[in-house]
Amino acid sequence: MLSFMLMEKSDVKIHLIHSLADDRIPFCQYFIIPYVLWYFFLIGTVIYFALFCPSKKEYYQYLGTLGIGMTLFLLISYIYPNGQNMRPDLTGDGIFISAIRFLYKIDTPTNIFPSMHVFNATASCVALFQNERCRRNRIFTVAQIVLTVSIVLSTMFLKQHSVADVMTALILNILCYQLFYRIIPARRAKLEKILTRKEIFTVPNLLSSLRLCLAIAFLGICQRYGFRENRSLLVMIILVAAVTDLADGKIARTFHQVSKVGRALDPLADKAMQGVMIACLMPYYPLAELVLLLLFVKELMTMAAGWKVIMETEADLEAQWHGKLNTVVTYIVVLILTAGARLPYSTANVLIGACAVCMIMSFVMYMSDFRRILAANGLVRSSVQSRYDGGWMQ
Repeated sequence: MLSFMLMEKSDVKIHLIHSLADDRIPFCQYFIIPYVLWYFFLIGTVIYFALFCPSKKEYYQYLGTLGIGMTLFLLISYIYPNGQNMRPDLTGDGIFISAIRFLYKIDTPTNIFPSMHVFNATASCVALFQNERCRRNRIFTVAQIVLTVSIVLSTMFLKQHSVADVMTALILNILCYQLFYRIIPARRAKLEKILTRKEIFTVPNLLSSLRLCLAIAFLGICQRYGFRENRSLLVMIILVAAVTDLADGKIARTFHQVSKVGRALDPLADKAMQGVMIACLMPYYPLAELVLLLLFVKELMTMAAGWKVIMETEADLEAQWHGKLNTVVTYIVVLILTAGARLPYSTANVLIGACAVCMIMSFVMYMSDFRRILAANGLVRSSVQSRYDGGWMQ
């Protein structure tokens, strides 16, 4: 709430969120009723799982969903200041209009994407439906589902949120549901061995976390205050991020603080920093858009293959020289384009193209390593058989 209040007071350029569907949805004052009931619904659900639900697992699933969703909302609001201009001019003095007028006064039409009203209501509905005690009461189940649907609709009929805000909140909820109610329970034994205090609280992990925060700060500064107007600050962030990238691996090896958490967190922070640096170049160098798309596809496929290796084998994944080369080249290119005067497009494109070449090389070599590890554990077909059936993974 403190972070949200600070962002609400920030004077920055707002990106308006609007869709054609918003114009088709009429304003309806009576939806203020389910909109206000959201507060009681959310508080009541939290109290139930905190005090009256005997299952710790369900408590952490629900609170984890709320925590992840609201944290992502704050990050999105910071790096992408947003708002809407759909509120109608209110006339009349009825109780519903008066309540909406008060709502508009205390709740500004900024930082709305994705809708936390929708996300938290849906998360509460899912948590209650997963609870066996609540699910046995059919009347309660039907009532809370109807209330949740009404709350979702109220955000649009009161012109508090765009359809895009609502749909994004629902998608985010689906992802959190898969994480907390499907993936984590299915891999609980494996995760308990990995996510220990000894594995998490290390100096290298702290440096990787700092680099992840620097990536968020870098993107937020560019989006909120401008890229060229803050060259000096952005250059400083790049240099600090580069130092942490060099230091975390060396410290981990020197002081025997290598951990599986670090092996996942370090590349995550690297790719996040690379991604935001390239993204901030896009308004000035169109070729950066293709490089960012390449980075996204590369990391998505590498992450999927790496996750399979971590979950299904005992192999220790380590950063390879080609991955580090890719990182170094990206840092140097972005540093040159950020610190110096604007280079000719031909020169800038050559530098950005060098990043793309390194990415492709690293991707091919990482996928080859993953295939070798999976083959050694019997999780991939032999190369000879692959030639006949056109596939390589079982």
